[in-house]
Amino acid sequence: MPLLRFKDFEAYSDAFAGVDGILRALSPNQGEWILHMLDAGEVTASLGRDGGTGVYHGLNHVDRYLAYMALPGSDTAMQGQDTSDDMFVWFPPRAEIHGHTRKISRFMGLSMDAAAVVQRAREVAGLFDEHVARTHVVSIGRLEVAEIVKLVTRALMIDLEDPTLFQAPSVRKAFSGQVIHALLRCMVLDNPEAVRRSRGRPPVPRNEIIRRSLDHIHKAIRGDAVIGDLVLSAGTSQRSLNRAFDEAFGMGPQQYYMLERLHVIRKALREARPGDTVTSICSQFGVWDQGRFAGMYHRTFGLLPSVELAAALAR
Repeated sequence: MPLLRFKDFEAYSDAFAGVDGILRALSPNQGEWILHMLDAGEVTASLGRDGGTGVYHGLNHVDRYLAYMALPGSDTAMQGQDTSDDMFVWFPPRAEIHGHTRKISRFMGLSMDAAAVVQRAREVAGLFDEHVARTHVVSIGRLEVAEIVKLVTRALMIDLEDPTLFQAPSVRKAFSGQVIHALLRCMVLDNPEAVRRSRGRPPVPRNEIIRRSLDHIHKAIRGDAVIGDLVLSAGTSQRSLNRAFDEAFGMGPQQYYMLERLHVIRKALREARPGDTVTSICSQFGVWDQGRFAGMYHRTFGLLPSVELAAALAR
């Protein structure tokens, strides 16, 4: 979706995804009200820049969760608490939202399908229902929040460059799954006591751990699963999973996943057709940071993805 630019603050607030509310201006406009949105199905991401200061109150939609992040340089209060770049505010369906800004501010909003969040919270993160079903501040640290902001910002930029990419179900599913998993992971790290702990789990044989893991890794690469769910899929502990992969392949499961994804993308690059780009191919497999990926690709295969693609198209 292209950047939405508003001269009117009311039109700006009416465009917010997953929320019905009212914005009251506190000062004359000092610039345009800008909103960049990306609808990926289970997640709708919004990056906003206010054109002035204001007071906001609204109601989250009945079938959506919302994560709100004030971006660096902002001066915002949400739910009566000053925000910062090391936290986000979690809103369940039908939650009341109250906030105000003291200067021109920027925010990121992540509106998520309620069914997808609940399923992942129960089956993957192990969070109690009451933990995800209440409004609260998740104070986790700048690095964790910055990683989520970086992921979403990169996806928004890719969408601007090629709006057709996020029409592919695999790309939408990969992005949505990564975002929801990252937020729930932060909630677990913020409050470990909110997680159900299973006891007396029977041990899983190493070969079965590897079989289940490889099946899940291939699904994750195709966009049919999220790599963060690997421990659940393997049916064992993180320690046992790490040990099984180290014994079988001499590397950890995450490293193996990245290696396997490199080879799958290499095959896709070598089979590229006119109109394909490195970005479009990488996005199909959930890779949003092309700079970092290009470095890994070069270290593994001795050439850059762009060179691989150019050679394929020349053939």
